Amino acid sequence: MDQEQERANHTYSFLKKVLIVVLIVVSITLLLMFVGRAIDTLLVIFAGILLGVIFRAARDFIYKKTGLPKSLSLTGVVLFVVSLFMGMAYLLGPRVYQQGQMLYEEVPEKWEEIKVQIRPYGWGKELAQENPHFRDFFEDETDQTGEDYDMTKSILNFFGNLTTITAAFFLIFITAIYIAAEPKLYTEGFIRLFPPGRRQRVNEIIDEISLTIQRWLVGQVFSMLILGTLTTLGLWLLGMPYPLLLGIFTALMTFIPNLGPIIAAIPTLLLAITEGIELTIYVAIFYTFVQCVEGYFITPMIHRRAISVPPVLIITCQFLFYYLLGFLGVLLAMPLVACGMIIVKRLYIQDILKDPINMPASTNLEGKNIF
Repeated sequence: MDQEQERANHTYSFLKKVLIVVLIVVSITLLLMFVGRAIDTLLVIFAGILLGVIFRAARDFIYKKTGLPKSLSLTGVVLFVVSLFMGMAYLLGPRVYQQGQMLYEEVPEKWEEIKVQIRPYGWGKELAQENPHFRDFFEDETDQTGEDYDMTKSILNFFGNLTTITAAFFLIFITAIYIAAEPKLYTEGFIRLFPPGRRQRVNEIIDEISLTIQRWLVGQVFSMLILGTLTTLGLWLLGMPYPLLLGIFTALMTFIPNLGPIIAAIPTLLLAITEGIELTIYVAIFYTFVQCVEGYFITPMIHRRAISVPPVLIITCQFLFYYLLGFLGVLLAMPLVACGMIIVKRLYIQDILKDPINMPASTNLEGKNIF
């Protein structure tokens, strides 16, 4: 009887372990399926958290300097941001819209001029043959429907995309306000997911991530303002058409490290080709100068205390995130990588490996390695 009871207990223990493993595997699978389905929404919420970090930092700054209640300080921050965007829209909106409308109307003619310039090259001839009209870049080759249906489909897609973008911005803004208003509430709720003995360590890591993101975002905003203004003035002095529109586009793309200025230069150079080879050379030289200023002066000066990420790592993650998550992944690649690096350094290198990260690796690095 004792052997049978022991055998039964052993079988029960084995089945229990198998059931636990199955439940863990199923839970992880369901979690990954959920993340895959809701990844766009999760990224939008992450963007809202990033903006909430800025709102909270501005709220605390006003609170310390003026002594106003934190709720009133946050209200002042939100009103300032809304007024700033409304003022920019009122002052720059008409001119940006005018330049955008002119560019939209001239794009087909500009594309014909670009085709003439690139036809002598093999890749240019193939590109021109595959896309005789500019609208061919945006048409689905498998769609053989009629013209009326295509127009209706384009209108529906436009309003659908506009609604999605508007909803995303609204969700980001509302999330940021709630995060900035009650950061302690969400921090405590997240920390309670961990054992009591590890909660203080988790709180320290959250504080480090928050401070790092604050510094990086503030520095990135300054970089966007400096490069946007510099590009607008430079293109205006060179005689480029639509300098304000291209300058704003460059400022927005500057938010993407490394690849942003390159992305911004492509449409500017294509537009410059239609104005002449001499202007194209000047614009190329100017964007190279801007890239050097951004890479060697602005970024080191503004971000020296924020995020130190190897360029190869961030570029690799940008391409990987673009493949997995689309353009939104590229846009948020830098803060995502920064958060991941802090977690790896603190939890894995320091806590598990017991290796101080502020000390050099205790090995000889003079060997023949790939780095």
